[in-house]
Amino acid sequence: MTRTIAVAATPQEALGAACAAAQTALSAEYVRCAEEDDDGREPRIAVETTEPPYHALVIGPLRSGRSLLSGDDQLLRSIATVAARRIDALRLAQERHEMTKLTTEAELRALRAQVNPHFLFNALNTIGYLIQTAPARAHTTLMKLTSLLRAVLRSSDTAVRLGDEIDLIAAYLDIERARFEERLAISIDVPEPLRHVRVPPLLVQPLVENAIKHGIANSRGGGAVDVRVRADGELLVITVRNTGATTSELAIANGRRRGVGLANLDARLRRLYGDAARLTLTAAPHETCAEVALPMLARDAA
Repeated sequence: MTRTIAVAATPQEALGAACAAAQTALSAEYVRCAEEDDDGREPRIAVETTEPPYHALVIGPLRSGRSLLSGDDQLLRSIATVAARRIDALRLAQERHEMTKLTTEAELRALRAQVNPHFLFNALNTIGYLIQTAPARAHTTLMKLTSLLRAVLRSSDTAVRLGDEIDLIAAYLDIERARFEERLAISIDVPEPLRHVRVPPLLVQPLVENAIKHGIANSRGGGAVDVRVRADGELLVITVRNTGATTSELAIANGRRRGVGLANLDARLRRLYGDAARLTLTAAPHETCAEVALPMLARDAA
């Protein structure tokens, strides 16, 4: 009964097959698919996909005139679960297809320059572990990684909303939290009006990546990463702090001179803003702080 669902070629086909299977099994007058927030009064069973859009199977009157029994409910949930898993698989396949289309040689060079290969290696190792121990978390983490890489591959010199940049950082940190679990605490504070300011893409990524690599990964007890944004007159100030392993001003200077991520960020800021922007890195006994200040030249309408 569920085989047709399991081989459906599109989410719409999977939902249609689930409706047909449920209608046949229950001898219902109809079973239709609806958006989850549809406010109809008929009985319904949620199709619990990992990500939106969410749907439900809406059950019409049964031809025998009887009410739904507990066995009917169990059967419907089984059909809905098969449909949800098929839809999740189809959505993931579509994400992979889009990734394949985007991955030209030039885009791969950009990816290598902008995302630390060790992060990809660690993320995939984490996903492999979660597949065995927590499949639902593995799927969620894989979807986040796919979205992150797609955003990186699509990046260009065109300015983006700071809110989109912060969402990218949040996805990155969620993936790292799956790896470090309770060893990583995350705090992100961005006032809503500042989310509409336009900034260069992948501006914050190297700072957060350095915080994870040097502060959290090198500390047995882990630590915290704190991302904050504020306005200072006509400047936008983005601060990334991390606890965990300590560093020194000499190590920061060497990293700034030799590290690809920080060197690229320095060069981009100079090219785009000249002396009007700055990148500051400081070491304290219990934390390391990276701060970028740049002019707020434009913002989108709220």
